[in-house]
Amino acid sequence: MYTHFRTALLIYTIGVVTPTHAQLLASTVDSDQQSARDSEKLTILQAELSEQKQLAANLQQTRAVQLAGANKTELDKTESRLEEVISNIAQLQQEIDVAQGRAKAAKTIVVKPVNFTKPDEVKTAKSGESQAVPAAGPWCDLYNRQSAVTPR
Repeated sequence: MYTHFRTALLIYTIGVVTPTHAQLLASTVDSDQQSARDSEKLTILQAELSEQKQLAANLQQTRAVQLAGANKTELDKTESRLEEVISNIAQLQQEIDVAQGRAKAAKTIVVKPVNFTKPDEVKTAKSGESQAVPAAGPWCDLYNRQSAVTPR
């Protein structure tokens, strides 16, 4: 049993110490190969950008038709998808700018409005029904023990 352990330990040590083929490969790429990779990346990004622009145009046409109709849910879905595609276009353009060495200094931030609930009504996670929130105690009552603490 001891010899098996020793043999396994020796094989494991040889496997760890011996460099693999992947470790022996050069980590540098010549400039011709790198420029070919960069141009291929740029071509792929520009193709994706043109696809997204075409999709955005189609969604805008669909949105115009749905505005004339009365289907609010489909219009909301189309507008949501259109926002996503416009965001994709902005991100692809930013990637193209980086690939071409024209990176912008500031990143565009899109702020979306969020539905605001009144602080005195909060929906519970279990039932989804609105419940009144009890009024907070005085500022010195950290644990909302209104009966135990009286403000001075």
